[in-house]
Amino acid sequence: MTSHAVTAPATRTRSAAVRAAVRIAGITYLVAWVTGLSVWPTNPSVAATGPEVLAGLAGHTSVAITQYVATQGIAGLALAAVVAGRLRRPARFTGYAAVAVSLVQCALGVHLAAYLAPEHQGAAAHTAFALLNRLDGVKMLLLAATALLASGPAVRSRSADWIDWTGLALAVAITVSGVGYLLLSTALAPAAYVSGVLLLLWVTATAVTSRRV
Repeated sequence: MTSHAVTAPATRTRSAAVRAAVRIAGITYLVAWVTGLSVWPTNPSVAATGPEVLAGLAGHTSVAITQYVATQGIAGLALAAVVAGRLRRPARFTGYAAVAVSLVQCALGVHLAAYLAPEHQGAAAHTAFALLNRLDGVKMLLLAATALLASGPAVRSRSADWIDWTGLALAVAITVSGVGYLLLSTALAPAAYVSGVLLLLWVTATAVTSRRV
């Protein structure tokens, strides 16, 4: 028996395991976001003042921490697995950058909810909350670039399927909401309601398929 005959089944097994892991990561990403938004469905406005941030977080410490850990920490790590398993360069680079921003947001959000708000540090809470939202804007723009880099080639070559078109729509919608969060604009930030749904759909669909984009 040749070494190639021995290694081929092992390679197929590893490939199958990787595909399964990426699918699980995509589902985890979806569940983490749904869980985070369910435990605390409302947040202060992106332009909230220090007192408004403190009032919004008052009595919601545990659920706010849960939301930040779920939507920025767990979802960020799950996204990293999807990026590694499904995306090619250069979409992989922007995807990893978005993951890095998400993990920073997780740490900052937990600090805000667990320490700054309970200690009634209004000025520091306002600064942290504004930074969280601006980082969200940066992350959204990185995700827009990721979706465009991943879906754009198929759209240009007219070989796109519904996932590619969803990625293109995501790139447009999340750019609008990203600019809104970056500028703390109450007019543009609500576009996140649309881009958020498209993001969950695109990431999950990309993860559960076997293709690389």
